[in-house]
Amino acid sequence: MSEETRRRVLEPFFTTKGARGTGLGLAVSWGIVKRHGGTIEIASTVGMGSIFTIRLPISAGDPAPVVGEAPVRQARSGRVLVIDDETEVRCVLRDMLTPCGHSVLEAESGETGLALLDSEAVDVILTDISMPGMSGWDVATACQQRFPQIPLGFVTGWGDRLDEQETARAGVRFIVSKPFSPADVQTRVADVLASPTR
Repeated sequence: MSEETRRRVLEPFFTTKGARGTGLGLAVSWGIVKRHGGTIEIASTVGMGSIFTIRLPISAGDPAPVVGEAPVRQARSGRVLVIDDETEVRCVLRDMLTPCGHSVLEAESGETGLALLDSEAVDVILTDISMPGMSGWDVATACQQRFPQIPLGFVTGWGDRLDEQETARAGVRFIVSKPFSPADVQTRVADVLASPTR
């Protein structure tokens, strides 16, 4: 792969496969390795191939984790509005939420999302931050003024760099960091639907 592709290949939703790829495979793998304190090194030569070297810390003797993800505590089904300018991201979030019984509405921009909120009853809002035109911050500000009763969460690759006080002031109730697993998204939505402060 080219040097530019090598540098970006672990980014969430980056793909060289066009419409056939979601760009989640390597990003999710990197998220798993990072959560275990590991690293991934990539060596690549155009026309020759690529080598991915994964290094993980040696266990300190802790008991082995139970295989498989714990089931997500399901509160109730809800109507979730997903605002993201990338079709692939919206589809991934929809595919993660509908098996839990949620109805998912999709908007490709902040403006479209706000227009939907004027005509549709929604229980939770998930919005990207970096979008052309109206950003996720702009969406949060507008929702705080017009729809403060609806919990809003950011879905972003910069979750670890956001200031908690700033997001709280903007009315953001939770953050889903990319790369995310189905359990990450399902748990956050279930938590806000079950919260008595909704």
